[in-house]
Amino acid sequence: MLERISSLRKLTRRGTATTLLSLLASGPICVNANNWVGQFPENSIPPLQEILNAAMTEADSIQLRNLAETEYEGRRQIASAPKNLSIGSSVTLRKEQDFAQENSPTADRLLYSILLSKSLYHWGALKAGKEKGEISLELEELRTFEQYRTLALEIRRRYLAILVAKKDSEISRRNLARSQNLLERERVRLDAGNASVIQVYNMEVSVNAADLDRLRKENAFEDQIQVLARIVGIEPEAISRDLPDEIPTFTPLEAETIAGMEQYFADGIASSSRIQSSSKTVEYYQNDLKITNQRQKPKINLSVGLTQYELDQLGTRRDQEIVYGGVTINWNIFDGGATKGNKTYAMARVESVRRQYESAKSEYRFNLERAQNLLDLNARLLAREEAALSQAQNYARDIVVEVERGQASVDDQDKVETALATQEARTYRARAEYLNALASISSLLGFDPYTQKFIDSRAR
Repeated sequence: MLERISSLRKLTRRGTATTLLSLLASGPICVNANNWVGQFPENSIPPLQEILNAAMTEADSIQLRNLAETEYEGRRQIASAPKNLSIGSSVTLRKEQDFAQENSPTADRLLYSILLSKSLYHWGALKAGKEKGEISLELEELRTFEQYRTLALEIRRRYLAILVAKKDSEISRRNLARSQNLLERERVRLDAGNASVIQVYNMEVSVNAADLDRLRKENAFEDQIQVLARIVGIEPEAISRDLPDEIPTFTPLEAETIAGMEQYFADGIASSSRIQSSSKTVEYYQNDLKITNQRQKPKINLSVGLTQYELDQLGTRRDQEIVYGGVTINWNIFDGGATKGNKTYAMARVESVRRQYESAKSEYRFNLERAQNLLDLNARLLAREEAALSQAQNYARDIVVEVERGQASVDDQDKVETALATQEARTYRARAEYLNALASISSLLGFDPYTQKFIDSRAR
């Protein structure tokens, strides 16, 4: 039911662009899938959507994949060529003189031949070779689809990390300003004789440490923007100028919903481009084995030609054209054991890729289970961080009132505000980790609409 479109060429040949999401829409998982889709970060952060749009066309990794597919399209054509009719010709124009005769004049001589050939019967080896070429191209297309998927995940992860780094940078500047204010107060107290030199010195050390922390955080923030810009293939300014100030709030999935994702694991494995690639690899080497099994069988070819011979059987010149046709049988009776060795290699290779295929399915399910556990953990952690943030915000509001009433000091207010900023950063990080975990399992299950959109655009 959830079979992914794995070959662009097959889609074109069928004249349809059936997508995974359209198949999902007709099934019972549509509602839950839509809930997951609604929490992809680009749906609530428009600048991220623009960056994803740019990446799917401008990223070097995508452009390289397009070139790789073009290369394998050429290889596919080469692999199918032996089954087709071939036409060859040769033309020679030369000067001739017969030294056996005295005063023989120099004459022009035109020799030519035209040959049409067609393979008649090779025991299925040529068909298997053609299928190998087609499978190779399909494997490249599946690798491209996988590149779309992993690139979308990487861009989401890096963009959210930038937003967290931005918050960390803001907090480091706040901490520096707070330390500088405290230092000024200590200096005033020192001048009034109410503070010691060592207290001022300790504050100066704190200010220096806060300034160093600010430099590190700002550098990390700028560096992450530079890295993402390079991956996407755009200018860093295009990212930095539209950065939002926060990661929007949302309601994480319930534990029961996360646990219920397991019922889609089998369909997710079947729709995985990695698993399909492994399956196609088995088909590729099965064809390789089939070709090897036919190496020592007779091959039958048909040829038809037109030629002009230089001499007849008696050695006399003639300009007569000859048309001929016939069947050629080539039989590799003994090749020194090369065919036996190739069979041994091919059979071992088929068995190896079969086991890799089974291992890939097992590993994919293992990765789904890990992603499910990570999503459940991050959902619980996020709930706690959101509660802590709400509490910190309440404290920040209350401390303002208490300072106005004289029930708390300005230092107390600075500490509460610093704690609030720190909790904001922790909550932002928890939101980012939850969104990354949700995107990861949704992508593994084949529910990533953004990736599917670009796959469909290529198919059309």
